[in-house]
Amino acid sequence: MTSHPPGLRARLAALLSIPLTATALAVAPGGTAHAAELPDDRLTVTVAGSPAYRLEGDLSSGAIAVTDTVADYRTDRIQGEGTLPGSSGGTAQVSFRVKRSVLGLSGTFTLRDGGVEVSAKVGEVKVPSDGTVTWEGSGTVVRDGRSSRATVTFTLQDRRPDPGDHAIRITHAGQERRAVLRLPDDYDGGPRPVLFHFPGLYEAPWMAELFGRMADYAQSRGFIMITPEHHGPGWQGVLAGTPSPDLDDPGFVERLQDILVERFNADPRRLYASGMSNGGFFTSKMACDNERFAAYAPVAGQLNDQASCRPGRNIPIVLIHGDGDFIVPYTTAPPAADFWARNNGCGAVPASVDLPDLDPKDNTTVVRHTYPDCPGDGPVVLYQIKGGGHNWPGGTPFLGPLLGGGTYDIDANEVIWDFVSRHRLP
Repeated sequence: MTSHPPGLRARLAALLSIPLTATALAVAPGGTAHAAELPDDRLTVTVAGSPAYRLEGDLSSGAIAVTDTVADYRTDRIQGEGTLPGSSGGTAQVSFRVKRSVLGLSGTFTLRDGGVEVSAKVGEVKVPSDGTVTWEGSGTVVRDGRSSRATVTFTLQDRRPDPGDHAIRITHAGQERRAVLRLPDDYDGGPRPVLFHFPGLYEAPWMAELFGRMADYAQSRGFIMITPEHHGPGWQGVLAGTPSPDLDDPGFVERLQDILVERFNADPRRLYASGMSNGGFFTSKMACDNERFAAYAPVAGQLNDQASCRPGRNIPIVLIHGDGDFIVPYTTAPPAADFWARNNGCGAVPASVDLPDLDPKDNTTVVRHTYPDCPGDGPVVLYQIKGGGHNWPGGTPFLGPLLGGGTYDIDANEVIWDFVSRHRLP
């Protein structure tokens, strides 16, 4: 793998004429008061017996993190501590230490509420649904210094998700559908922009994240990254995609948009779409059909059905494609860019700029084609990777050199985010 030259990020930022702080400002949570931030985590604990015990309330401090793994969508951690109003007017303390092992989720749970202490070894926790964790089992209860065994139940509602990886599992159009997302390191429940990434043919979300390092980039730049899983080999309604009409991939995407806004407090004006290969085709289809995305970035998979595309609005779009791509030929990219330029009312002849060859060892160069006279809400830019194959620019080439050359003269993650984050819906 070719190493990145020193100072690559700074040189790219200078190259694109974008200050290094511009995106950080763009992705800052909207407003100053966080009026729309998410509610606190909520906990309900009951102890059977006589006298029975029950405590229910929102955490007033601390947090309990419920996170998942990208590879298999399974919960791997329920961990943290916090306080909530006690049953007798004081303050109760709660702690979770549950992790996944070969035997499943297991660990410990403790609660201290005045003269009541509850502790339990937690095992066989079911996969949480929408961040809600439930468990029932035997625990130790101490009341006023006297210890006994009793049936303990708890329900934890992770209403303010914590930074890290999270899985979404829903049923849509009769099919089990899944997606993974990463919340950034500084996620606090306030409104955030979201970049959707649609993987390519036979590409699982974990593969897209491994070879493109997209979630890692999002984590440090302050936006939410979501990678949905297609059902079957690819995305419905585009070249090489799943043909079954029962899947309703467009509807699946709309469901995810709703979930992002409602559960993760995504800014509905700052939802963006990107995709690779078959996912790039689908990103282009979304530009035609889904009005809830503010900007689009297809890579190595451009619009292939211009006749049926009538977006009825200007489409901010950046296209990235290698002219050595023998899977999806580069010859499909300029006609697609021309289509978007006509749709947006741009000039017909793009201005072409040869970008600096930041990494001569990768045997590629980049030409940026920018269409003139575009409206502010509809720029069209095409990045031509000269000598580039069917790979994610700046990432680890999938199957090594078998799909053609990879480039480190640009980083697709940075190019895409710097472009789309300038745009928001009215």
